[in-house]
Amino acid sequence: MNATASTGPAPTSDGAACIDLAPWIVKLSQFPSAMLQLQMLVVFCVTQTLHLLLFKRLGMPRLVSQLYAGILLGPSGLGRNKMFQEMIFPRLTSSVWKCITMLSYTFTLFMVSVKMDFGIIFKTGRKAYAIGMLALVGTLVSSSITRGLLENSPDRVKMADLSFSSTILSVTSFPVIACLVTELGLLNSELGRLALSSALAAEILSISVMSFNNNFLPVLAGNRSLLTACLYVSGIILIILVVMGVMRPMMRWMIKETPQGRPVKNTFVLISFLVMLVGCLFSDLSGQFVLLGAFIIGAGIPDGPPLGSSLVEKFDVLVTGILEPFFITTCAMRTNVFSLQPPNGKVAITIMAIFSVVFATKITICFLCAVYNNMLFADALALALILCHKGSIDIASYTWFRDMKNISEECFTGLALCATFAATVVPVAVKFLYNPMKKYAGYQRRNIMHCRPDTGLRILACILRPDNVAAITNLLNVSSPTKESPIVAYILHLMKLVGRSHPVFISHDIQKKKDSHSSYSEEIVWTFNRFENNNKGTVFVHAYTALSPPGAMHDDICTLALDKLVSVIILPFHRKFGFDGSVEFEDHEQRLLNTSVLARAPCSVAILVDRGSYGGSGSSSSRTPPLISIGSSSEAAGGMFSVAMIFIGGNDDREALAYAKRMVQGNRIRLTVVRLIAQSHDDELPTLDSLALAEVENLATEDDRRVAYSEEVTRDGAETALKLRSMAEDHNLMIVGRRYGLDCPQTSGLMEWTELRELGIVGDLLSSPDLRCKTSVLVVQQQQQWIR
Repeated sequence: MNATASTGPAPTSDGAACIDLAPWIVKLSQFPSAMLQLQMLVVFCVTQTLHLLLFKRLGMPRLVSQLYAGILLGPSGLGRNKMFQEMIFPRLTSSVWKCITMLSYTFTLFMVSVKMDFGIIFKTGRKAYAIGMLALVGTLVSSSITRGLLENSPDRVKMADLSFSSTILSVTSFPVIACLVTELGLLNSELGRLALSSALAAEILSISVMSFNNNFLPVLAGNRSLLTACLYVSGIILIILVVMGVMRPMMRWMIKETPQGRPVKNTFVLISFLVMLVGCLFSDLSGQFVLLGAFIIGAGIPDGPPLGSSLVEKFDVLVTGILEPFFITTCAMRTNVFSLQPPNGKVAITIMAIFSVVFATKITICFLCAVYNNMLFADALALALILCHKGSIDIASYTWFRDMKNISEECFTGLALCATFAATVVPVAVKFLYNPMKKYAGYQRRNIMHCRPDTGLRILACILRPDNVAAITNLLNVSSPTKESPIVAYILHLMKLVGRSHPVFISHDIQKKKDSHSSYSEEIVWTFNRFENNNKGTVFVHAYTALSPPGAMHDDICTLALDKLVSVIILPFHRKFGFDGSVEFEDHEQRLLNTSVLARAPCSVAILVDRGSYGGSGSSSSRTPPLISIGSSSEAAGGMFSVAMIFIGGNDDREALAYAKRMVQGNRIRLTVVRLIAQSHDDELPTLDSLALAEVENLATEDDRRVAYSEEVTRDGAETALKLRSMAEDHNLMIVGRRYGLDCPQTSGLMEWTELRELGIVGDLLSSPDLRCKTSVLVVQQQQQWIR
């Protein structure tokens, strides 16, 4: 009797029969921890598969993959199969993964608020204020009007669904916009900065609106007394006062106790998380959302290094790599498109009608405001679409209200589908409308060849590591600035953005006051100011600091070069060479940065491969002294600094030759120009190449002690390599053109052996670690012209 009963299907609460599962599944479901690991594994595999095979190829962010993975695994897809649901997501473990989902959302919101810099709201221009606030107010008004019309329609929908939908669809979430802008690589672009500022302005106003709705609308509806609502608001104010009066001074003390340049103690990091948990508990006890406490505590922690960046570095991988994808996918799993079947379909139609009105209103307002402020039509439309984006915070909000039974399942499904639509369409549309490279395109000549001698040479030098400082200062010295032809040096210190969602750009000419930002570059600024003082009247230095993600640093470089009418950008090489010529380390992110700048720069670009030959002690020749400031009293006592320029032909070689000729203005510089001629090549040089070499020949005739010109005949690339290797031992600096993609008899056979394409064939050969010498190399690319 018992055996027979055990083999038959057991009835469930809804009258259906249970599915007979394999014994190991039954046993596994009794261990929530093991079941949770299985669920996270399934979610990870499905999201990664969708992203790598489909959505990444379409240029969409990971959020889209996670949303569609949730819909696929939920009752709209595989979850409709009872066997699959009971095997992977059984009802017995639903409370566990829902708890993990809420914990993930709490950590995500906390990390997002830690990265937010609310101080930027006071620096936001009127344009961003107008766009952000008008968009929010306009959409709230239009959605309220639409809700009123739908309330009076014959097919009435639940009042709570309409009220919530009209409000939540109008909100613009700053963390969502920040994630989208970062994913699209627009964080440092003009469009990205304006979108972030507008979203932050809208976020502050939307938080106020949501707080009013949550606390005082029930009073108007008669469901809550005014005294209770005031007590709830007093709880929020009390949390804010405690954060500002107690917690923030404590965080400042932690930062003060941390030596400059060192990470904070693990104890301080753990205390910060403990305070966050206490804030969540107090928020819940005061009748507010648990998440509100996490958000306020995170906002009270100083962003950036050392505390904010340490929190992000230690927990960002866990939160964004594991917890956040799991919680977004599980939130989307609650979407049930089959719940929208008649007669419940009118709910979805109502929600989509409100969404359409909100979407159209926000696009219209943002577009008109942007066009009014002289933005291009395509850029204005791209900005409007960005501010219409929906993401993880929106999906989590829908899920929270669904689980709290404040909205129906049909309303949640309609909202989730609208958010999925926006998350899918907006990134593709923005990429189509906005190209950040187009502002660098133009026909104006910004290179060394066309730089007028009486206007001076404008150089943008980038600093990424401390050892770049000496290399750049010595290169500026070698460039031989004079009072008749000075050098205007724009020094850009690039730092990785950690612990912030908003990029930072600092002009040290304007910002004289020392603060947490300027301390990053204090020693670098001091070094170049001293260099300027030692070369008064010949060198003018302007220092800047940029904090941005590695993938967006090229925008800071190119934008500054464009604004300052720079003729050449100097980039440090991504490898650092040791005293013996071996490679100490490689920075692959820096190599990607150099490649991006070469492809986008609005002027000429030079990559400096520093092997230590500037300092004298590392020189291959003991007769070469340390290079000192031009104009120093010790100048006459020193020896000559030897510079060699290898000329084959083409735009890049002419640009490199123009830079080399400028160096001859210095009394301590000896220039040797070597033209490589193919043995089997009988054609004459192009006119521009002939004119450039003719000037060098004239200089060599006038002063053969400081300028030398020679021609070397080579049969092929192998012979060229031998000549260059032997030549490198006799010079301190070698200047070559990049000549990317150009092959000729002099370099035949070397293209296949080129490791670093950004240096070109000759530059890669001279920069190879196999060439154990102390000769530094400067690889020059002339300004690229884009025709649109």
